[in-house]
Amino acid sequence: MANRYILFFLFTLGFIQSGFCQHYTIKGRVVDNKNKSPMEFVTVYLPGYELWAISNEKGAFTINQVPVGKVKITAQYLGYVTQTLDIDVQKNIEDLLITLQENNLTLNEVVVTAQKKISDPTTSYTIDRATLDHAQILNVSSLSTLLPGGKSTGDQNLASSDERIALRSGSSEMGNASFGTAITVDGVRLQNNSEMSETKGVGLRNIGSSNIESVEIITGIPSVEYGDLSNGIVKINTRKGKTPFIIELVTQPKTKQIAISKGFLLGDRAGTINTSLERTKSTSDLASPHTAYDRNSLTLTYSNTLNRKAQRPLSLNAGFTGNIGGYNSEADPDAFKDTYTKTRDYTFRGNIGLNWLLNRPWITNLSLTASMSYSDKLSKVNTNKSSASTQPLIHSTQEGYFIASNYDKNPNAEIILSPTGYWYQLAYTDNKPVSYAMKLKADWAKRWGKISNRIMLGAELNSSGNKGRGLYYDDMRYAPTWREYRYDELPFLNNIAGYLEDRIILPLGENSSSLELTAGVRSDITYIKNSEYGTVNSFSPRFNAQYTLWKNADKWVSNLNVYGGVGKSVKLPSFEVLYPSPSYSDKLAFAPGTMSDGTTFYAYSTIPSKAIYNPDLKWQYTRQAEIGMEATIKGTRVSVSAFRNRTYNPYMRTNVYTPYSYNLTTQEHLNNCEIPSANRVYSIDQQTGIVTVTDKTGAYPSQELSYNTRNTFKSNIQYRNGSPVERMGLDWIIDFAQIPALRTSVRLDGNYYYYKGIEENLIAWMPSSASNMADGNPYKYVGYYGGSSITSTSSSTSASVSNGSLSKQLNMNLTITTHIPKIRMILSMRIEGSFYNYKKNLSEYSNGESRGFALENAGDYFSTDYDIYGKNKYVAVYPLYYSTWEDPDTRIPFAEKFAWAKENDTALYNELAKLVTKSSTSYYFNPNKISSYFSANINLTKEIGDFASISFYANNFFNHMGRVKSSQNNQESSLYNSSYIPQFYYGLSIRLKL
Repeated sequence: MANRYILFFLFTLGFIQSGFCQHYTIKGRVVDNKNKSPMEFVTVYLPGYELWAISNEKGAFTINQVPVGKVKITAQYLGYVTQTLDIDVQKNIEDLLITLQENNLTLNEVVVTAQKKISDPTTSYTIDRATLDHAQILNVSSLSTLLPGGKSTGDQNLASSDERIALRSGSSEMGNASFGTAITVDGVRLQNNSEMSETKGVGLRNIGSSNIESVEIITGIPSVEYGDLSNGIVKINTRKGKTPFIIELVTQPKTKQIAISKGFLLGDRAGTINTSLERTKSTSDLASPHTAYDRNSLTLTYSNTLNRKAQRPLSLNAGFTGNIGGYNSEADPDAFKDTYTKTRDYTFRGNIGLNWLLNRPWITNLSLTASMSYSDKLSKVNTNKSSASTQPLIHSTQEGYFIASNYDKNPNAEIILSPTGYWYQLAYTDNKPVSYAMKLKADWAKRWGKISNRIMLGAELNSSGNKGRGLYYDDMRYAPTWREYRYDELPFLNNIAGYLEDRIILPLGENSSSLELTAGVRSDITYIKNSEYGTVNSFSPRFNAQYTLWKNADKWVSNLNVYGGVGKSVKLPSFEVLYPSPSYSDKLAFAPGTMSDGTTFYAYSTIPSKAIYNPDLKWQYTRQAEIGMEATIKGTRVSVSAFRNRTYNPYMRTNVYTPYSYNLTTQEHLNNCEIPSANRVYSIDQQTGIVTVTDKTGAYPSQELSYNTRNTFKSNIQYRNGSPVERMGLDWIIDFAQIPALRTSVRLDGNYYYYKGIEENLIAWMPSSASNMADGNPYKYVGYYGGSSITSTSSSTSASVSNGSLSKQLNMNLTITTHIPKIRMILSMRIEGSFYNYKKNLSEYSNGESRGFALENAGDYFSTDYDIYGKNKYVAVYPLYYSTWEDPDTRIPFAEKFAWAKENDTALYNELAKLVTKSSTSYYFNPNKISSYFSANINLTKEIGDFASISFYANNFFNHMGRVKSSQNNQESSLYNSSYIPQFYYGLSIRLKL
């Protein structure tokens, strides 16, 4: 109710303001700085007021209902430098002239680094086309290397792996950081919620890089307009507007690219259409350049503004992006004959958007966007198999006992016998994720005197699913033990969101001092049809503030502002979390050996272990807090931001063990069978597992064999919520004032990063099915551990001596850039340094209590030394509890029972010892501090007139071969071909404008 009253109050103020405040009209023209010719389709807008116009064929534009007072007006056009003017509106302006300069290296100021957005009350960075060209970004995942403290990769090879972006996080961490990083292309959200078998971020190598115009990376607290994220957002924008033919040729040792693009002006009132075609091919190995990834992307974008001459123009944007490519190793002559892996990477995305400038007292803009994406990621893997004897291939999906059968006799048998000799096995994984989205948004911007206010209200509908078949085989004769699990039978994940955000700017005095406050809330309702999860509701409040103390002041510090914010963001689960694939427990029930006719008899007991629905599963979310400062000190621009992100309820895969029994008939049970072995025919009861021997000659009566009952466990997959994960850090950029005589500027950027993740939930684990009791029976104990080391890439859980880690990093980069406008050249050298790289494996609880203890000898099981860090000793961890097959619901304290068994029950002691986990080395819990290391990169861009440019880069061009020392084991290792610095790598690109 309170929100309704607030909205009513604000709308009422809007009507009052419209009636009593003066408004004026701004008319003007936009011309090219070089030849003064009019420029059509230039976007002219007033930041903060949501008022905009598009210039016509004469370059003219009109913006109505502009409030009285000082405002900024911005003109933006593809390929030109964005121009912003400060004007004082006290009457109608009829002849405002805006001139735009072409963006090239003749300008005095050219930026080829990621820039902090000063206008935003949160931490965000922009990367323009010039920076992308200079750095030769071919893989979108490499964008993070341009952020403060970012480190270059050796190459951007698309064939090696499909890298993901994880903002403000490190690798091998809990908390699913890459899964929580959102990616959009022209406003279209790239979804991977319906991807199976992963909780990772969106794969990016299928996104064409040549047609990207700019990228905005929000590492801070984003607007409530953006949901289904927990670690920031990357917003990619493609070219839109008139351009010449642009041909781009890129060559690197492992990657080649050719791209052509053109922006067509279709004529008066017909709009523009941009088209781009790119082919990129990467090989995995120069010595054998046959295994490759191909990217063939096509982009079509149409833009127009309808009703431009009226007061309420309507902007229309429609786009289509497709990629036909994938990974293929079929041509690799070094592989075993006819073995290969081929994976399609077909992706198609379409979107349409309308933005209507209504400019009414109760509404300013109304926008509607809709999008759809579809991917075909069919994978084919052909492998060579061989066997000297027939083996059982189990396909049963029902509980019971089943007999193996020859494929030719019964191709639909629950268990078939494999062939002997050599054969090929062709497996398909059909994965077709699809998503739909629609968003309706309205904004209302008004001004009362010097106070500006903007309210945004929106609703969003998203739906994602998978139309793939899953894993299957082309010939069931060769299909291994496997069961079909169809993705296209899983229900869609649907999400409806509503959000409200208010931004107010309060002038506070002279020197443009102001206070900007932004507050919003987002509500997501997730609905999964025909699912036990039902409907889940989540709220995401966010707040940002920015205080500008002064701007463009005539003092030592000419600009100064501080900002900060807090917020919550929720990440929806993936299909892997909601619908993990079922598993099956298959136990040998009877195998008498080779029959008299040379055939083999197998009987197996099958117990399905379907994934367990978790009624207590909560959606993962992150609480974010940050504070930052921006200043200009004697021409040097300084920006610093500190953050703390704490992720709650991260998605975590666990196992649940359930006891069951099956009957096993062994060779010993055949000893008393009177039927001659040559005449025996075996059968098994599907329900009881009792084996019956029949005499095929009829001379002996049928005989039921006795059996042993085996007690064991089946494992069920269940996703749970893990313990909180904490990340903190400090990012900074210092852009020193340019040295005019040398045309050289210096940047110092870096980051300090702190991560701590400890898993404290009880994790069930038991030794593998191959482990038996001393008497030969299956192992009958399950241990429950206080946490386990689980990372975002884990496919399963296991007992680990570690249940988390602590890491700290200090990285700094020094970039020296020389720009000579007269010869249209820019040269930059970047020295990347790691000054502090610290990591420690943890085995403790959040209160600091140790989870394990240090051993005097590796074979020990007892100790009172709980100080486990930095002692060069093996460490052992007990489960907190254990349970038995006979009484699985009773959890017995382990330490007490284990100590008792040592003195009183040797057999129990030996069995329980199998649940004690130990570190693999004596230095496993030593802190690992890597000594400092450095590498240097060089980039050069040279323009040849207005028609061509060439760029060259070399990463680690000194081919640094120094050594670093690890404090964990006091050993040195070479930086050459290490993961610490990039390998020496280089590339050349040529761009032609025709």
